[in-house]
Amino acid sequence: MICLYFCFTGKNAKQVSQGVDTSLLASDNLFVLTKENKMTSISRRSFLVGSTAMVCSLPTFAAEPENKFDESADVVVVGLGGAGAAAAITAADHKASVIILEKQPLATLRSNTRMSGGWVHCPDKDGNKEELRKYFRALFSAKYADKPSVGEEDDISNGMAEYWVEYTPNLMDWLKSLDPELKGQKFSGPAQYVNFPGAKTSSYASYHLMFPARMGKTSSYNGPKSEATEGEALWRALEKGIQDRSSLIRVIDNAPAVSLILNKDGHVVGVVAKKDGKDIHIQAKKGVILASGGYEYNAEMRKAFLPGPSVGGFAFYGTPYNEGEGIRMGIKAGAALSKVSTCAARMIWAPPVYHNGMRLGVTTVGVGAPGSFVVNALGDRFIAENKIMGGITNNSVYEKAAEQNLDTMTYDNMPAWQIFEEKIFKSRPLANLTRSTVGYGFVDYGASDNSDALKKGWILKADSIEELAKKIAETSVNKGRMNPQKLAETLKRFNEMSTAGKDEDFGRNPKSLKPLEGTVFYAIPLFAGGSNTKGGLKTNAEHQVLDWDGKPIKGLYAAGEIACGLNRGGAMLTDALVFGQVTGKAAASSK
Repeated sequence: MICLYFCFTGKNAKQVSQGVDTSLLASDNLFVLTKENKMTSISRRSFLVGSTAMVCSLPTFAAEPENKFDESADVVVVGLGGAGAAAAITAADHKASVIILEKQPLATLRSNTRMSGGWVHCPDKDGNKEELRKYFRALFSAKYADKPSVGEEDDISNGMAEYWVEYTPNLMDWLKSLDPELKGQKFSGPAQYVNFPGAKTSSYASYHLMFPARMGKTSSYNGPKSEATEGEALWRALEKGIQDRSSLIRVIDNAPAVSLILNKDGHVVGVVAKKDGKDIHIQAKKGVILASGGYEYNAEMRKAFLPGPSVGGFAFYGTPYNEGEGIRMGIKAGAALSKVSTCAARMIWAPPVYHNGMRLGVTTVGVGAPGSFVVNALGDRFIAENKIMGGITNNSVYEKAAEQNLDTMTYDNMPAWQIFEEKIFKSRPLANLTRSTVGYGFVDYGASDNSDALKKGWILKADSIEELAKKIAETSVNKGRMNPQKLAETLKRFNEMSTAGKDEDFGRNPKSLKPLEGTVFYAIPLFAGGSNTKGGLKTNAEHQVLDWDGKPIKGLYAAGEIACGLNRGGAMLTDALVFGQVTGKAAASSK
């Protein structure tokens, strides 16, 4: 057992073991006897705020009297994406004062919400609620019929599903209450997971958001609101909601949150943030809501949580500002973790554009299109290509990409390669130009006819399949693994099966089977990845953050990617908007 000796100015030294007499923490200086029997002097403030060591089972906390705070509000929200905005607006509507801390400058704010495709799930209000409940319960736990529960916490999953039943049918009304000019193109029909109960019987619907009458073909980032579409349209509505409540909501930008402030009872009472190089201490009288996104661009967290070669083998097309700060803060406050390795991800193209040593992905168009197929690093097909982008599998395919070959103990699918004919190259841009990293200026794609990407070497081109294989083998990500003869054999078999109209190897959808035509072939690398990670801090159904004993950490909530409870599907925007509202109301109503 390690003991701490505290020597306080004006007080007698007191040995403390297995805990600390917290009445002594008002003194100015203390000395810590380390395990090397060296006496170390630290300031009271450094001990209370900066220490992260767990010594003698003592949790790190910071006890700040009210007059020591630089700012104060009823609710402090960390992160200004969809969840953070929804939380702040809802808290203000329940008469709470709110401070939002955002690490980015507002003038160029680019969150995952804003960079998204702008799809919101909003079933019909007069639909069958019991059928909707069945579907949402399956969506959160993946448990139905005789299928096992993926989440393994059905009470929590079912509780989250209840909030979706309550909130999702009203999402469009809520968004239009923020900005009546917002429009949504409605798509009715079965829900995405058609095999789940209620998918076909719950009057399911989703909306593609926009302000103009139709979708544009270029990015609307920071353009006129009248031209805003997709995630940009959603953001403009949320932005207006915040501006219309400016008497209660204050945004502090360029201010990354760095730690939570806990009182002596372990309750969260505030946040420490950096602003202009200085710490600012912000009191949260009712609660703190962490809505700071996932950890897509934190290399150490990738190594800890994602499978396979997670730094070099994964790519994301969301904001590179998601670096896991909220998860780090929650862990230091005693938060438990849940499903941190899960992602809304598949296999995507990632050109050699990097942020902090990690590739930036792009929203990839045409994977699995007729006239194309996908192979691993060796030249073998390994999946029915229609599963990569569509249907019930498109947010789980990253698991296949990160699969280890147990015979060779290698990761042969990282990266994979899409092989395609010239008709595809000439027919459309291979990256979506309106959203994500291209539409928001992180990746300079160039001309929409793919010519610039070809000149940069992002797209490989060859006059024979064997020559294409050699070019792939020469890339830094393949390192000689591609076998020209094998790739040629794969092309021959794929074309024969496509002509026959049946994929005997992997059961690809016959509608997408078409031989590759011509003698010119193209290739792009496909990495495991997508929009975001979606596991993180463990919460209950109300999205109060839990400790490892399953008890709520008083005053701490989490919403959005940092604590997404969905065990199937994407629907990240919907989850952010629902639990942003739930946590905003809960925090504002807290006693």
